[in-house]
Amino acid sequence: MVITLKLDDDVARSLLERLRGELNYYERLIEHFKRKYGCGLEELEARIEREGVPTGEGHEVWEDSIEWRNAVEEVERLRPVVEELEKNLRGPSREAVA
Repeated sequence: MVITLKLDDDVARSLLERLRGELNYYERLIEHFKRKYGCGLEELEARIEREGVPTGEGHEVWEDSIEWRNAVEEVERLRPVVEELEKNLRGPSREAVA
């Protein structure tokens, strides 16, 4: 489903700034988990699948994997919206020059 909205440039810029901030937050969170576990999300999920969820304090791995997956999905959802807003703010005349 595609929804088309007409936004005032000031509103679009404000929305773009907010969405860029959210995108940046989730991208930093993903990098944090990559550093923390020394692998990508898919590898961590496979490890959990193979070895099970650790008990006690090890349960943090499971919780982190859920938060990490949510961050990945948010980036996948936000990135195209940010790109579309940027494209629309450039406009067709500027896009041809860029």
